[in-house]
Amino acid sequence: MDKPVKQKVVIIGCGNVAWHIAKHLQALKKYQVSVYNHKANPLLNEFKTKLKCRVEISLDAVIDDASLYIICVTDKYIAKVAENLSIKNPNAILLHTSGSAKIQELGSRIHNVGVFYPLQTFSKEAAINWTKVPIIVESVNRDSEHSILYFADMFSATVISLDYKNRLKLHLAAVLVNNFTNALYVSAFDLINRDSTSKDLNFEILLPLIEQTTEKIKTLEPRAAQTGPAKRRDESVMEKHLDLISKQNDLKKIYKQLSKLIVKQQEK
Repeated sequence: MDKPVKQKVVIIGCGNVAWHIAKHLQALKKYQVSVYNHKANPLLNEFKTKLKCRVEISLDAVIDDASLYIICVTDKYIAKVAENLSIKNPNAILLHTSGSAKIQELGSRIHNVGVFYPLQTFSKEAAINWTKVPIIVESVNRDSEHSILYFADMFSATVISLDYKNRLKLHLAAVLVNNFTNALYVSAFDLINRDSTSKDLNFEILLPLIEQTTEKIKTLEPRAAQTGPAKRRDESVMEKHLDLISKQNDLKKIYKQLSKLIVKQQEK
């Protein structure tokens, strides 16, 4: 019996999002995945050797008969990549994975375009449980909507259709809770490790606190879960903290601004 023909999927870009999408698609064993990048990158070899993807170091080499094209590049390059693609399959779908780029960035040369935005933080080394990752989708017409929803369902149990305004609002919220929060983790890490005189003082001590904070907001609204000296308006403690970081101007400004924000939030 002949093996079923696998659908061709093109992924453009070789970053973390591209890696995890390609890894999941290869695990499904239903697709023939090709990865393209505009220039040489050591990561391409890992797509080839570890994920068994076809790889090419040129966007000019992108095949024109795939069923699905997924653009996984920085927002400012999405339109340029889409504009230079040659796609002859009239039923092909062209997607980008951005939370902040408009669907119009994909142009109008191709009938079926859409958005496939995974609401998650991606690091190549960290495993992803796709079933728990919300996928935000958007399409320009009903013809493509069904196919995009079907594709997203193969990844996640939570697939949500949002227009651009709401997707952008969600993306900003994600930056606040993830990227900005992680920047504070970096500051905390550096603070603990700077001039430390104890081998027992390390960032891992904070992990139970971080975990408990995350657990609390599963059952409490964030405003109700707030604790700390700013909420209590404990000026004495806050002054001690500010003295400790008196020479770190950026962190000092952030401490003051966030403390003011907490006070205002608690007044509501």
